[in-house]
Amino acid sequence: MVNREVVPGGGEVVTPRRRVRLAGWTLIVLAPILLFGLIEGGVRLFDIQPSIDREAALPVWLDRNILVKESRWIDLLSGSPKDLRNYYLTYRWDRYLFYRLQPNLDLAMTDITAPAQIRGRTRWVFHTNAKGFNTPDVIYEKPPGTFRIVTLGDSSTFGWGVDTDRIYPHVLRDLLSRRHPGRAIEVVNLGVCGYSSQQGRVLLRREALPYRPDVLVFSYGSNDYSLVPEPFDEVYERNLGWSGALREILNHSRAYQVYAALLAGRTGERARGSQEAPGAGGVLNVGPDKSRENLIQMARFADERGIDPIFVTNCVPGDMSAPMREAASEKGVPLVDTEALLRASIDGIRRGERFGEELFYYRGLYGARMIEEFPWLAVYLTDECHPNVIGHRILAEALVPVVEATPSFERFASVSP
Repeated sequence: MVNREVVPGGGEVVTPRRRVRLAGWTLIVLAPILLFGLIEGGVRLFDIQPSIDREAALPVWLDRNILVKESRWIDLLSGSPKDLRNYYLTYRWDRYLFYRLQPNLDLAMTDITAPAQIRGRTRWVFHTNAKGFNTPDVIYEKPPGTFRIVTLGDSSTFGWGVDTDRIYPHVLRDLLSRRHPGRAIEVVNLGVCGYSSQQGRVLLRREALPYRPDVLVFSYGSNDYSLVPEPFDEVYERNLGWSGALREILNHSRAYQVYAALLAGRTGERARGSQEAPGAGGVLNVGPDKSRENLIQMARFADERGIDPIFVTNCVPGDMSAPMREAASEKGVPLVDTEALLRASIDGIRRGERFGEELFYYRGLYGARMIEEFPWLAVYLTDECHPNVIGHRILAEALVPVVEATPSFERFASVSP
């Protein structure tokens, strides 16, 4: 059956039959979109929320890679459902970084690794600014005559377990400002809990560089050794494509969240299912070789833009620090070894040479017997990984001369204020 007509001049017109067919195909294509739109509107109109356990819920965007990586942390927090809920309320999905922090948070948290009898007294505030970072709100455009440092890292840089005004990026700012009165010095902290060097490499380009820093402080490595179903760089490359774009759309949908929550089940079932999935836990999320390459690339990226890089090791005992040490050696980047620095400070602190007021607080919190049994509690939280208030102060003090020795700071200090 012919469904077109030839007209003078070689053109053609669409007949009614062909119009019907085109309309039919258009309806077939648009029907799922229209249906999804109606469902989404209904879910939002009636304020339907994901039907998950409100006290111990994992967000539906936690895919198998992040879920497996977080499994130990989830197990630890599962004994304190409220803390587990609060912890995952702090995050949202991100196409390029896998996840990022929610903006404008002030959530009460506890040191979950502390003994149960004192846990309630270890409260601190999980704070984020309007961009989702534990730092004051600072505009991207750097004011004239301002020296700006941007710190990138994981939970130690974020300041896990310590209130915002006492974490090392902010103490560093205060110390430098006191040593150089009348000069404008800013420190922007872009540390995010759980970030690997792969995420740090992406964060550097997407968030850190717009601040036009003079110095970049990198502290990654402690999250580069998790066993997951597939490497993080492969996940990142996939998210750059159409599937990542689709997930980005879906993760803004309430209807999708409700549907995914119904499939996900409860916390224990999700974590157990991910751990038992075929191939789960089979490869390193980053691993030492890629970690070293990421750090080298970050240092090179800084050098090419006239920014001075500094490396800081945090919570990377033994061989875990090797990638950063090798990268620092190859690129000639100054390195602050937090592990060695804090360990070397313990005896003096316990003798009362410094930080008497802070040590008095920790003795009261843990008890003198526990402090004697675990001397490292003088500088670490109870996980023997994250610096406590004293540890953050010691690290900030160690960074001051390193920052002052950078060419960018020497130029800044040589100009009259």
